[in-house]
Amino acid sequence: MKSKKSSAREYLLANGEMGVIPTALSLTVSFVSAISVLGMPSEIYMHGTMFLYQIIAWIIGLTLSALVFMPKFRELNYTSIFEVIYMAIVLYAPALALSQTTGLNIWLSVISIGVICTFYSSIGGIKAIIWTDVLQFTFILVGLLPATIQGLIQLGGLKQTFLIASRDGRIEFDNVNFDPRTRHTVWTLIIGCSFNILAEYSFNQALVQRYLCVRSVRAARQVILINGIGIIIFILLLSLTGLVIYAFYANCDPYTAGFVSSSDQLFPYFVMEVLSNTVGLRGIFLACIFSASLSTISSGLNSLAAVFIEDVYQGLMRRRLNDEQLGRVSKIYSAILGAVVILLSFAVSYLGSVLNAALSLGGVFAGPIMGVFFLGFFFPRVQRRSALVGLLSGLGLQLWIFLGAQMTKNRGQSGRLPLSVTNCSKFNTTTLPLASMTTISYANE
Repeated sequence: MKSKKSSAREYLLANGEMGVIPTALSLTVSFVSAISVLGMPSEIYMHGTMFLYQIIAWIIGLTLSALVFMPKFRELNYTSIFEVIYMAIVLYAPALALSQTTGLNIWLSVISIGVICTFYSSIGGIKAIIWTDVLQFTFILVGLLPATIQGLIQLGGLKQTFLIASRDGRIEFDNVNFDPRTRHTVWTLIIGCSFNILAEYSFNQALVQRYLCVRSVRAARQVILINGIGIIIFILLLSLTGLVIYAFYANCDPYTAGFVSSSDQLFPYFVMEVLSNTVGLRGIFLACIFSASLSTISSGLNSLAAVFIEDVYQGLMRRRLNDEQLGRVSKIYSAILGAVVILLSFAVSYLGSVLNAALSLGGVFAGPIMGVFFLGFFFPRVQRRSALVGLLSGLGLQLWIFLGAQMTKNRGQSGRLPLSVTNCSKFNTTTLPLASMTTISYANE
């Protein structure tokens, strides 16, 4: 795991010598965070399959990134761009969902993931992260399959699952409503997500570093292509899982019945129920969730170390060290940032209902930041002051829309499809697995 060389280029970019396939798999699992693994099935469960239109957006966004922006970053050979810090939420949110459905101590989960991730990210650099991501890709994929397959078996197969989901309005692909307040439409998913993915894959520090870890522009394009295939597979698998969970609980929704306190807990709750009699498979699911957290956080730690070295240490502080010294400083910064992320997770725990607002607030900055990069790439004559005015104007407009949505969200409809609890009396037992291995009654009182 430990990097043989201590130069900054080796630590942050692996000297541009990484292979295409491991880099592509690393790029894929950097996207598939624990929030995605827990959130995507619940999104399908609550709002139906319109969400799948984002696959078209992925194709558009990745194509533009591969053909236009990625070659420019490789041409510049520039380590640092821009990074949105959300690792504390990635660390805390899945730990919260798992603690409330499995009984695992939330802070034990947070500290364990944080310490392990900080250790191998700080010691081994980007090479250790990429090869660990390859292993975690396997854990995530294998961890998702058992519960989905067992659910299909208990439901009577794919046909029966789709019949139930279709009967209750979960299969939907024809919402072309132009109302921007509608949660999922063809237009919001294809147009909106295309820009979001373009911003993520063209201007995200952790992802752009992967492009610089391979030998050529052609290799980087192959990385994006393989990554795109992997992302689509994960989206389809997680969406199928969401439909299976809905069909399984079609007549007794755990969220409405109060068995879980958040829709993000539906997947772990489902796993603990359908795999309650199978030794080891629930542990594999936990490994899947923890792997998804590790892959995202490790990428963030390394990319933030790059930002501090290039923009703060050498930029603002004007420190000049040789490459070997910068390598050592990178490791120190990575370790410090890991500790900061763990501490921030404790702060995130106090956000409560503000958590969704905090995640949405991150999206406020994507458009204006992407606009600044567009200016830099295609209109180099634009002066710094003009770019700053444009950035602040864009941020002001985005904040106005965001705050307006937050203040008026209770006046509109959530877009959540109907849920049923008509047969909840039949679901009178479930297993509170893993932590206590005891049975608890949920019969209606």
